[in-house]
Amino acid sequence: MDETLKDTIPQIEAMARDKLSHYRLPGLALGIVRGDELAWFGGFGRANLDRDATPTVDSLARVASVSKTFTATAIVQLRDEGKLGLDDPLVQHIPEFAAVQVRAGTLEAVTLRRMLTHRAGLATESPVDGWGALRFPTREEILAALPQTEVVIPQDSAWKYSNLAYGLLGEVIQRVSRQPYETYIQEYLFDPLAIASATFDLDDKHRSQLMTGYDPTPYQDRPEPAAYAHLRGIAAAGQLHASVADLARWVSFQFRTEDAPRAGAQVLAGASLSEMHRPQYIENDWSAGQCLGWRATRVGERVHHNHGGGIHGFGTQVFFNKPTRTGAILLINMWPPHGGLDLAQEILELILAADEARGSKRTTTDFSPVPETYRPLLGTYVAAPGIWVNIEWRAGALRLAVPQGRDSSLHAPAELVPTEDELEFRVRGARGAGEMAVFKIEEGVASYALGAFEFRQLKI
Repeated sequence: MDETLKDTIPQIEAMARDKLSHYRLPGLALGIVRGDELAWFGGFGRANLDRDATPTVDSLARVASVSKTFTATAIVQLRDEGKLGLDDPLVQHIPEFAAVQVRAGTLEAVTLRRMLTHRAGLATESPVDGWGALRFPTREEILAALPQTEVVIPQDSAWKYSNLAYGLLGEVIQRVSRQPYETYIQEYLFDPLAIASATFDLDDKHRSQLMTGYDPTPYQDRPEPAAYAHLRGIAAAGQLHASVADLARWVSFQFRTEDAPRAGAQVLAGASLSEMHRPQYIENDWSAGQCLGWRATRVGERVHHNHGGGIHGFGTQVFFNKPTRTGAILLINMWPPHGGLDLAQEILELILAADEARGSKRTTTDFSPVPETYRPLLGTYVAAPGIWVNIEWRAGALRLAVPQGRDSSLHAPAELVPTEDELEFRVRGARGAGEMAVFKIEEGVASYALGAFEFRQLKI
């Protein structure tokens, strides 16, 4: 455990106990992710009010709409395999969808991308049964009810949350992959990432791990056990059960690097994962954006990715900050709680503020030596009419850096990625991203061209 966490854990534990008491929560489970590991876990209260058992790292909860992040990942994975396109109209994959009632917008504009981002204009739920009835429709019933299903607002006119959209995305996954949705998620997401206990259906082992979920009661302190209703035809929108240990692996997966290829347990290429995290739509006040599956929330100068979930007896929040590779996970065994679901974000903000105060970095110092072929390239460079940049060896890579004492530099910060020619580099990041920096060394002085500027090394 790093020093920041050691210092902040007492405060985090106090915050958790305060939420538990103030909002009369039966129990909660917390996890903090740093990079590739679950760095800390805390269980508070009770997993079941009739037994003196604190939630554990392996206690299961219904994580509800956090399921949507797995569904979105599966859609992007199938896109990468050439089996569908994000801008495909839904009717291309589900021809029965042509029977829906289009009150606004167009049928063809209901695309997979818009469904992933809640911009398709679809009704929130299928017209068949649902939350109040404690009976959710089967996939066959959802398809049979499409003639009574409505597109209710024009596409892209507003963010309109839709469980139905994600239920239908699950149907797309099933048809394109030619196997049940749940089987696909298990085989192509859970198994490669070693997400061990997450499940859509409960067997005896999973039931023994499941916390008891509770409904709040207005006139007594003790909540009542919540009813259990399987989401059936909209399982892809919210049927998943998972533990803090499971979700920690899911959060760590989100920290893949941009250039990492898809291989083995990596599920997606790094570029595809970054695409999922990129906002497709921004709110007018720039406070938040909707990504593919995830929500992006701005807090001051930071942007956190997140998704929550609420279902009979359980509330969930997952927050993570990509630049610092830090995440926070919260499971509560009551829904809707009187409050407390903001705890994951509060903890993440607390840790990042403590990191800043400590001057902490999420990467360790890399003392790897400079390759001899790169030594002549290090130094300060200048290009007319007065553009300064340093070339430095930092964290095991050759980098363009802002010179000390200057506020900015045209092409920095960025990384110089080696190519087959030892004097040619592909730029990663900033203004020159994707372009080539080509060096020459004449009479012991290096120079390079980038973005129509000629930079010459200063000999000091």
